[in-house]
Amino acid sequence: MSKLGSYLRDLFNSILNFHYLLPVTAVVLILILGAALYNVAEETGYMREQLREDFNQQQLILARQAALRIHKELKDISAEVRRLTEAMEGAAPSSALHPYMRTTLDYNHGKGLKEIGRVSAEGAVLESVRTTDSPLLEHSKIPAGCLVDEPKAIFLGPLQVRGDKSEDKVVVGLVCSSMKGKRFDGQVLYGVVDVTHLLRTTAEGIRSGKTGYAWVLDEQGRFLFHPDRDFIGKNAFTARAEREPYISFNEINRIMKESMLTGEEGSGNYVSGWHRGVEGEMAKLIAYSPVRTTTLPPGRLWSVAVSAPTSEVAATVDEMRSRQLITQIAIIGVMFGFALLVVVYQRRSARSLKRQVSVQEEFISSVVQNSVDAIIFIDNDNQVKMWNKGAEMTFGYTAEEMLGSRFRRLIPPDIDADEELGRIREEVQQKGFLRNYQAQRITKSGKRITVNISRTMLYNKQGQPLGSTAIITDMSEKLEMDKHIYNTEKLASIGILAAGVAHEINNPLAVILGFTDLLKEKFEKGTPEREDLQLIEGNANHAKQIVENLLGFARVTEGLEDHVDINRALTTVSNIVQNTLMTKKVEFVSEIGENLPPVAGDAREFQQVVFNLINNAVAAMDEEGGILTLKAWAEDAKVLVQVQDTGAGIPDRIKGQIFDPFFTTKKVGQGTGLGLSLCYGIVQKYGGRMDFTSVSREDTQDAPSGTTFTVTMPLYEA
Repeated sequence: MSKLGSYLRDLFNSILNFHYLLPVTAVVLILILGAALYNVAEETGYMREQLREDFNQQQLILARQAALRIHKELKDISAEVRRLTEAMEGAAPSSALHPYMRTTLDYNHGKGLKEIGRVSAEGAVLESVRTTDSPLLEHSKIPAGCLVDEPKAIFLGPLQVRGDKSEDKVVVGLVCSSMKGKRFDGQVLYGVVDVTHLLRTTAEGIRSGKTGYAWVLDEQGRFLFHPDRDFIGKNAFTARAEREPYISFNEINRIMKESMLTGEEGSGNYVSGWHRGVEGEMAKLIAYSPVRTTTLPPGRLWSVAVSAPTSEVAATVDEMRSRQLITQIAIIGVMFGFALLVVVYQRRSARSLKRQVSVQEEFISSVVQNSVDAIIFIDNDNQVKMWNKGAEMTFGYTAEEMLGSRFRRLIPPDIDADEELGRIREEVQQKGFLRNYQAQRITKSGKRITVNISRTMLYNKQGQPLGSTAIITDMSEKLEMDKHIYNTEKLASIGILAAGVAHEINNPLAVILGFTDLLKEKFEKGTPEREDLQLIEGNANHAKQIVENLLGFARVTEGLEDHVDINRALTTVSNIVQNTLMTKKVEFVSEIGENLPPVAGDAREFQQVVFNLINNAVAAMDEEGGILTLKAWAEDAKVLVQVQDTGAGIPDRIKGQIFDPFFTTKKVGQGTGLGLSLCYGIVQKYGGRMDFTSVSREDTQDAPSGTTFTVTMPLYEA
């Protein structure tokens, strides 16, 4: 090593003392600079093509976003028409329908909905409301423009061009929905959609580069929207040639015919004759994307195009080429003298640093990927860029399914995703972090879970935000356990109190009943005095029954038996309730398994639990009737008994209170509020469990309502 070091030192000193060092260095610098200039010239062409491709990719993203916004607006309008139809069908026969239509029109006129009305089966317009800027549409042509062949779908009918002058010209269409019921026999609800206005709100603000713009075609090649209003409603294949007949538009016509009108997505370039008031032949770049929406009927297609002059890309190329040239010259001049030392030092340092970074990255990656908590990285557009194994276990989605998709996918549909994500983003941006934020999320299987979210902003070296990292913990089991402990302690406390109160009331009740019985012997039957005493006795017995219920809830009473024959008990209950349910318009369905094993408990008390659940189910279906289903089956050393109804359901706001003593939603005199709490105490006394699920009409309008109570009892062991 010493000989090698001495040799290198002598060589370095010889180079420094070389007489022609400066001229040789100058020649080398000139050669390197010439090579750099040649490389810049070679790369300019490649850079120009690459920038064009990148520019078109950006235009394609803009076209996709515009197509998605157009799809959303059309979907919102069709959904509003469907909701309006359902609201009018459900309105009272005597109520006016005009306010319903006016409210929907006021809410959606900004999206392009300009008129709403009803058409009779004969084609006559019965009533309508419209905005002041509604395009003129002859009412006699409305039935022909409605597409109502498929009852489950609301389509946008054939488009019409209205207006004579360029500044007044618009394209309109109809969305129609068949109405049901005797009041609306054969009638159709229609809405006039100003398609040009709808597209203007989504596409007019698009800017590609400095001057690029967007335009929209339909399947016939007709301009539905264009910044030049003179083109609206015209055929795109002929409108350009009519304005500039000396220019060949074969390439753009080919792109429209072979790609845009066939629903393809892509990019290209063509020759145009003008751009934002500038006349003359010029080259343009174009990107296009179809509007994929179920609101357009089969065979109909819209396509969004974004175009800009290639001169914008050329200017960028020239600017980058100049900067690159200056930078290369500066780097060559500054770094040449230190090249050898830097290379040697850099290689040595790089190898060492690479080893350290590799070990550290492997360690950090292993910690993050194998964490039991979900660790997710979300960029500034709420797209998932990292998804560890904890996230897979928590939500059920694999990394391949989630990477590149939006975080809103995990938010339940009944929660306003934009509002919640906006609130989280705002707090994270203000504070730099979000700690212990509890929210509802939904897994791949559709299960709703409660999670704890901690989120931290990440920045690059320039201080610009890259996105945020979220650490998510599933809190569902903990919250459920806390809720169970709370309810258990609450019921235990109330039970002790109820037992004490019940014993104190029993004594005076016994005295009242005893003296009443003695007084009855002093009066003959049929006398007013004896009838008054019987009335006192009846009310005292009613109070005594309430006291017995309180004692049962407090677990003071004990069953007379230690096991229950499930088949016999449920058969007895079924025979008793069947005739009663027929008078209440309730269909009774029994699905009881055969030869079910006995369970722990008392038959009388078990029948009381089932009777109470059936009575509650009947009360929930009292107004309209419905289907009551009684099921029983054996599973995993337990027997499950289920009472299911199609009633109004239990609203979310009171689900945590239904087992509380004296809590009831029934009218005064129809219930004491002890039924479910008494059933809960009986089931728990024998080691069982009572669960329920419910969908309420108050909380959900689309899904069918109803409640299901499930009683799980352990098998009897002699």
